[in-house]
Amino acid sequence: MSDLAGAWRVPAACLVLAFTLLAASGWCVLSRATSPSDGTVVNIGDQAVSASAVVIQQDTDDGLFRAGDEVVAINGVPVRDAVAKGVGGPAIKVGDAVHYVLRRDGQTVSVDKTLQLFRVGDAVSRNWPTLLVLALILIVAAGIFTARPTDPAAQAALLAAALSFITTSGSTHFQLEAIDLVAGGQFWRWYTGEFGFLLLWAATLHMAIAFPAVYNTKSFRRNVILGYVGALALYGLMALYVVAFVSDPLSRLSLLGSPVLPVLFTFPLVILAVSVYRYRTVRDELDRNRMRWVVWSLGGGALIYALVFALPQAIFGETLLPSELHTLAFLPVPIGVAAAILRYRALNIEVVVSRSLVYGALSAGTIGLYIGLVSLLSLLFPPLDELWQQAAAAAFVAVAVQPFRSRLQILINKRLFGDRNDPYRVVSTLAARLEQTRAPSEMLPALVETIGTALRLPYAAIEIQGSGGGQNEQAATYGEPTGELYRLPLSYQGEQVGQLAVAARTPREILGRRDRLVLAEVARHAGAAVYTARLTRDLRRSRDNVVQAREEERRRLLHDLHDGVGPTLAAISLGLHACRKAIGPGSQGELLGTLQEELEGAINEIRRLAHGLRPPELDRIGLVGAIRAYAKAISTRADDKGVTIALDVPISMPRLPATVDVAAYRIVSEALTNVTRHASARSCAVRLWVDDDLHIEVVDDGIGLPEQHANGVGLWSMRERATELGGDCVVSAGSGGGTKVRATLPLPKEGG
Repeated sequence: MSDLAGAWRVPAACLVLAFTLLAASGWCVLSRATSPSDGTVVNIGDQAVSASAVVIQQDTDDGLFRAGDEVVAINGVPVRDAVAKGVGGPAIKVGDAVHYVLRRDGQTVSVDKTLQLFRVGDAVSRNWPTLLVLALILIVAAGIFTARPTDPAAQAALLAAALSFITTSGSTHFQLEAIDLVAGGQFWRWYTGEFGFLLLWAATLHMAIAFPAVYNTKSFRRNVILGYVGALALYGLMALYVVAFVSDPLSRLSLLGSPVLPVLFTFPLVILAVSVYRYRTVRDELDRNRMRWVVWSLGGGALIYALVFALPQAIFGETLLPSELHTLAFLPVPIGVAAAILRYRALNIEVVVSRSLVYGALSAGTIGLYIGLVSLLSLLFPPLDELWQQAAAAAFVAVAVQPFRSRLQILINKRLFGDRNDPYRVVSTLAARLEQTRAPSEMLPALVETIGTALRLPYAAIEIQGSGGGQNEQAATYGEPTGELYRLPLSYQGEQVGQLAVAARTPREILGRRDRLVLAEVARHAGAAVYTARLTRDLRRSRDNVVQAREEERRRLLHDLHDGVGPTLAAISLGLHACRKAIGPGSQGELLGTLQEELEGAINEIRRLAHGLRPPELDRIGLVGAIRAYAKAISTRADDKGVTIALDVPISMPRLPATVDVAAYRIVSEALTNVTRHASARSCAVRLWVDDDLHIEVVDDGIGLPEQHANGVGLWSMRERATELGGDCVVSAGSGGGTKVRATLPLPKEGG
C-alpha cells in the first residue's frame, strides 16, 4: 500500500504544480486586463529595457509615442532615478493624466497621455501563433498525462505546458510598458512571465531527458534536478556579476529584470545535444524511431528560436521575423510528440489521443478562423465592436466548423486504427497486393504486412498447420509481438490450413469488435492463399527430398565405383600385364595385350562417369578450391593468349549441401566453358557470395549474346540445375557489353 501511495505522490504533486501555474497565468491575465496602460512597449524581446536608455520599440496607435523615442522622465521624475530606487511604485488609475519627457531625434519633447484600460483582446489577436502552439501543447500534454500519469515524460510534458501558459500570459502576450517602470506592479507580472520562461527551458530539457523512456531512475532524477538547478544557477551567476560590476541603474535592470537571458544562449544547445545523445544511445529501434520525431522537432525548434529570434535580437537589436511569430518555432514540438505517439505508439496512449486531437485541432482551427473572420470584417466594415456583430461571427464559425468534425474524426481514426471501419477496403487492398506478388513464397509475407499496415497492428503472423494435423509452423511474420496474441483459424474448403495471429495495438488494449470482424473477413479470404502456400511448401520439400536423395545416391555410386569397382579393375589390369609378360611374345601375348588395353579404356570410362556423378575436387579441396583449379586450367587451355579470369570468392565458405555445391560448380564451369569457346572475350570475372542464399555471377567482355539465340545444352543445363533447387539462373547482356550469368541457389533455412 505504501508503494502504491509513493508511486502516485509524484504525479499528484505534478498535477498540483500544473494547476498552480495555470492559476498564476490566470492572475497574470486578470492583472493586465484590469490595469491602466499608456500603449507603449519598452522591452526588447526578453530583455526588460535597453542598457543605455528606456527606448520605445514601436509607434502607438494615438501617435503620441514613436519607435526610437527615449523616455527621460515620467511625471517629473527621471526614469533612471526612479529605477534606481526600485521598479514600480504607487498604484495609478485609468483616466489619470501622465506627463512624459522624451528625447526624439536629439530634441526634448513633452507628451501628456491619459491612461486607458489595457486592450487585452488586441494583444491576444496579435499573438495568435502563440495561442495555436499553446492549444496543441496543452492538448497533447493533457492527453499523455491523463493516460499515463506515472510516466516521467507525461509529467514533464504537463509541466512544460503549464509553464508555457504562464510565460505567454505573463510576458509574451502583454509587453512591458514605460509606465510599468515607475508605477503599479505590472513589472512583476512581466518578470513572472520571464521567470516562467526560464523554468520552461528547464522543463523542455526535462522532457528531452525523459522521452521516450527512463532506463536509469537514479541518473534520471539527478539529471533533471541539475537541469532546473542549472537554469537558476545561470541567472544567479548573472545576478552576482551585476551586483559586483554593474552600477548604472538601467544596465542593472536590463540584466536583473531579464532572468531568462543567460538560459536563452545555453539551453537550446544543451537540449539539442541531449536529444542527439539520447537518440544515439537509445536501447532499441522502436525507441529510436520514436525519438526521431522529438529530436528534430524539439532540438530543431530550439535551434530555430536561437538563430531567428534570440541571437539576432541580441546582436542586431531586431529579429529576422516579427517577434509575434517566435512561438511558431516550437509548433513542431507537439506535432512531433503526437506523431511519435501515433506512429510508434510511444507511451501507449493512441485511444486517448484520438479524441484529444480531434477537439484540439477543431479548437485551434476555430480560433484561427474566428480571428481571421473578425479581422477581415473589421477591414471591410469598421468598426466591428458591437456585441451582436461578434456573436454573428462566432455563430458563423460554429456552423462552418461543425461539418469538419466527423471528417476529422475519420482521418484521425484512420491514422490510429487503420481501415477497421471499412472491411471491404482491407479485403480489396489485400487482393490487390496478392495479385502483384510474382512468386508463391512472397504471398504470405505480403499477406501479414498488408494486415498489419491496414489495421495499424504491431504484429501479425501466419502459422501453417502441418499435414495430417501436425504441429503449426510459423510461415510469415510482420512486426514484433506485444502482449497476448489473438488467433483466428484459416480454412479452405472446410479444412483448417493454419492460423492468423495478431497482437493488439498496445499491451494493455484488447482487440475491439470492429477489429475482430475485419480480421474474420480477412481470414475468410486468406485461407486460399495459405492453402496454396502450404501446397507449394510441401511440393518444394518433396522436390528437395528427391534431389537430395538423388545426390546421395550419386555419392554412393561414386564411392562404390571409386572404392570397389575401380580398384578391382585396376588389379585385373595388373594381372593381365603380368600374364602377358610371363607368356612372352606370340598370339596369346597379343590377345592379353588387347584385353589389357580394352580394360584400361573401361577404367577411364568409369573414371569419367564417376567424375560426372560428382567432381572429386569438391570433396578434396572444396567448392572454392575446385573453381580456382578449373578457372586456372581452362584459361591456360584457351586459344591464343587465353582469357584472364578474375575470381572474387570468399576466403572460406560455409558448409553447403551436396546438391548446392555440385550445382554451383557445374554452373560456373559451364559458364567459363562458354566464355572460352564462344565469347571471344579478353577477360572474365567470377563472383560468389553468400547471404541467405548462394549467389553466382559470371561476367565477360566478349561479343555478347546474338539478337536471336537458341538455348543450347549448356544454357539449359545451368537453368535446370538452379531450378531444381528452387533457385534461378538468368543469362543476359552485360551492362558494358559481353554476357552476364547470374544464378541464385537457395540454402536451407533454420527450421525449414
